[in-house]
Amino acid sequence: MKIFFLTTLINAFFLATLTAGNTPTLSTYSPAAEPLHEVRAVWLTTIGGIDWPHSFANNGGGQALQQKELCQILDRLANANINTIILQTRVRATTIFPSDMEPWDGCLSGKPGQSPGYDALQFAIDECHKRGMKVHAWVVTIPCGKWNGAGCKNLRKTHPELLKKIGDEGFMNPENSGTADYLARFCGDLVSRYDIDGIHLDYIRYPDTWGKIAKKERGRECITRIVRAIASEVRERKPWIQMSCSPVGKYADTKRQWSHGWNARDVVCQDVALWLKEGLMDAIYPMMYFKNENFYPFAIDWQERSQGRIVAPGLGIYFMHPREKNWPITDITRQLHVLRQYGMGNCMFRSKFFTDNTKGLYNYYADGYATLPALQPAMTWLSDSKPAKPSDVSFSGSIVSWRGGEGTYNLYGSDVPHVDVSKAENLLAANLTDTQINIGNAGAIRYFAVTSTDRYGNESQPAFSYAADDSEHPTPSVPAILPYSNGIITLNGTDVTAGKLVIVTSAQDTDITSAIVSSYAGNMTVRTGKLPAGLYKVYVINKKGHRHLLGYSLIQLFTYSVGQEGI
Repeated sequence: MKIFFLTTLINAFFLATLTAGNTPTLSTYSPAAEPLHEVRAVWLTTIGGIDWPHSFANNGGGQALQQKELCQILDRLANANINTIILQTRVRATTIFPSDMEPWDGCLSGKPGQSPGYDALQFAIDECHKRGMKVHAWVVTIPCGKWNGAGCKNLRKTHPELLKKIGDEGFMNPENSGTADYLARFCGDLVSRYDIDGIHLDYIRYPDTWGKIAKKERGRECITRIVRAIASEVRERKPWIQMSCSPVGKYADTKRQWSHGWNARDVVCQDVALWLKEGLMDAIYPMMYFKNENFYPFAIDWQERSQGRIVAPGLGIYFMHPREKNWPITDITRQLHVLRQYGMGNCMFRSKFFTDNTKGLYNYYADGYATLPALQPAMTWLSDSKPAKPSDVSFSGSIVSWRGGEGTYNLYGSDVPHVDVSKAENLLAANLTDTQINIGNAGAIRYFAVTSTDRYGNESQPAFSYAADDSEHPTPSVPAILPYSNGIITLNGTDVTAGKLVIVTSAQDTDITSAIVSSYAGNMTVRTGKLPAGLYKVYVINKKGHRHLLGYSLIQLFTYSVGQEGI
């Protein structure tokens, strides 16, 4: 009860800090544990090859080099448990895949309109899926690049009525109904031909250089018409495709904070709240490249308007670079923890600043913030039917295998039978496409569960497995009762070979404290400090971050001797 009350006070103070427009610090709240479901995404930019590729594919060797570089990027992202890749696919009315509607972008071959000799989008999809990552096709909608560039030249021949010239740039005209039809046809063709997991609409708004928009309500109707047409076309072809967009970072002025004259609804005509309400969007990735009072109130505002859909704010990690604004890493790490506290995901802008470990962010994320895999939230508003579960799960040597099921697979493991698949710490691998996996040295983990996940993210009931040779792995005994005295828990000879870090939690598995195992008077002990009365669990953490239950410790308010009066 004391622990619950303290947590409540901390959260209340933290909320008051945010709504007052102040900057929270890590000392104002308890960081939330890693959740089982969380969007962890990056925008992987292809324009000018600024994220990828950094070389041109104009021969076989160039193609191989490009592909190798992408695989190295994806390996690094997968190692940090990133689960969603938003890949720039339509660049500036140009593409990274063969299209009858638009020419090749020059980022691949070095020459706009020229094929690199392979289908870069198909290659990226295959490589992402191999690594258990979802891939969303990032479609830049309104900007078409330079007026004399490949994208504009093509549209000037095929659909001149859809283009508007502003300066030396070309833009699709949102006020022409043909723009909605064209972009819907483009996205429909894309989802029909490729096994992508999402369509991600970028720059789905009026350009900054458009000039004064006479009637903002009419402007919002024009942009919404485009969104509605694309969503309808995509849903008709593949209803499980996740529809998302990246609106500007602030929806509108809020009671908490002024948007400083730059917001989605009232300035660039993005009526995102309506899109969510109508079910046109399953997820939003607002470009929240701000900090402090310009970040926190508006992030919470997005979540409050989400209609239960996915919110994964985009973080301006590029601002940490010394050539940008030289933000300290704490500006980003605070944002990460606040988003998790409020049930939101995160998306990095952009990939290279993340994989380059700018100011140590990659290490912080991979080694501290996202040490466990995470599943993407299910789109239950589209479908909530559970897929068929796998069967015949077996474990032999270092191989876990199974049969049946449908979709992709998730592997869970534990040191106790009937693995709890609701616990994030038991998830070993997500979105597997094969029906077996080599887990290497599993340590204390010898019980497994496998679930299926359908295209909507719905998860089946688990199928369980036990070790193939139980003579080598005797059934574990009932966890020990571990004595507590004067701030020290004695481990009583329990096995701590799986690791040296011990976690003490409440009976409900809420982390209380962690400590290093030490030796005292011939016994292995953990110094916890004074704890309130109650039942506690004691876990040891192995090198992969998995928990092994050592035992329980009961702390009572009073201790009585046998025969004492009043019992």
